[in-house]
Amino acid sequence: MQNFIKKYTHFIALIFLIFAGILSTNYYLNYKKSQINYLIDALDNIYLKKTLSSISNNIKPRYENYEVLVQTGDSFDKILNSLDLSKLERDKILNLLKKHKSLKNIKKNQKIIFKIDVKEPIKVLEFSTQISKTKIIKFQRNVDSDRYVYKEINKNLDKNVIYRESIIKKSLYGSAIEQNIPAGIIIEFARIYGFQIDFQRDIWKNDSFQIMYEIFTDEDKNIIDTGNILFANMNLQNKNYPLYIFKIKDGHEHFDEFGKSIRKSLMKTPINGARLSSSFGMRKHPILGFNKMHRGTDFAAPMGTPIMASGDGKVIKSRWCGGGGNCIKIKHNSTYTTVYAHLSKFARGIKEGVKVRQGQIIGYVGSTGLSTGPHLHYEVIENGKKINSQTLKLPSGKILKGKDRKLFEISKIKTEVLKSELIAKKKL
Repeated sequence: MQNFIKKYTHFIALIFLIFAGILSTNYYLNYKKSQINYLIDALDNIYLKKTLSSISNNIKPRYENYEVLVQTGDSFDKILNSLDLSKLERDKILNLLKKHKSLKNIKKNQKIIFKIDVKEPIKVLEFSTQISKTKIIKFQRNVDSDRYVYKEINKNLDKNVIYRESIIKKSLYGSAIEQNIPAGIIIEFARIYGFQIDFQRDIWKNDSFQIMYEIFTDEDKNIIDTGNILFANMNLQNKNYPLYIFKIKDGHEHFDEFGKSIRKSLMKTPINGARLSSSFGMRKHPILGFNKMHRGTDFAAPMGTPIMASGDGKVIKSRWCGGGGNCIKIKHNSTYTTVYAHLSKFARGIKEGVKVRQGQIIGYVGSTGLSTGPHLHYEVIENGKKINSQTLKLPSGKILKGKDRKLFEISKIKTEVLKSELIAKKKL
């Protein structure tokens, strides 16, 4: 027996160590499991939960950011009152703003950002706002001097040229929106074609358009502003109507492929995407119920649709006009005057005595006065007599000649090359 034990001493020791290891491991695992269960039970304790919740709720960040979106009737004084500041703190900021005219007249939807130290007494550490598409102004508080330091931050914008084309299925506006064309570009597109195209009767389903325009983006590739329409083309019943931009003395203007300006004294239609609902002539008045001469043209359109000045001129009436509701009257020259009636509201800055330019938005479609639904009543007055705007023959724009014509042809070739490059990139 002794010989057996002596012979297998190492083997027996190994078995003992394995058995001991299994026992100790099992004991450790059971202990660890019991500790985890104890911790879970402790954390699930309702009183501990309430205590932790109370502690976390009472821990507030010392510095907080507030974004204020300016509403109609807001002033800086009113906004500062909403921040629960002391009178001393409010007066400090208001006195500061007296030196900066750019902040005296804040506008609706302007965003003002405040950084506030909420430790008593509450202080505004900095505030900033964007006063233009490219400029942000910021006031930062110097802790040592307790004075604000004024800073101007200018955004660097990148100019890009965009090309879009589409087949018109329902409306020009709808097709343009589907192509993500900015609203400002769509309005300008309608304006430049408003001299030669009736958007109600001339555009058919499956007609198409092409457009090449400028946009300006910030460092985050957000579109901040739009520029000129460099090229546009309407293909109506397989006939093309291309337009090219060209710089003249008074600025940029659009010309057809033969160097003829599309600008006329009055636009053919002062509204985009509208339906001709009542033409010039005798008709039964929809509200009064008897036959009456209709001395204008009615365009049915959704409430709020922008209305453009059909030509350069001076606003001689911008007020309530009885049966015409809210109306605007523009004197263009010694010959022509136009009237726009039943507006829901006037555009910003439109009042009697102001000058307007052709294509400028002057108001929005409504149903004020004697009206059965949203529409624009449009009149053209020639030498004191109301005439049919749809049959009015207006003189064509000027034709480029000599040196200007040669420069236009060079510019047109460059535009066509750029267009081809952008089309090729889209196909890659």
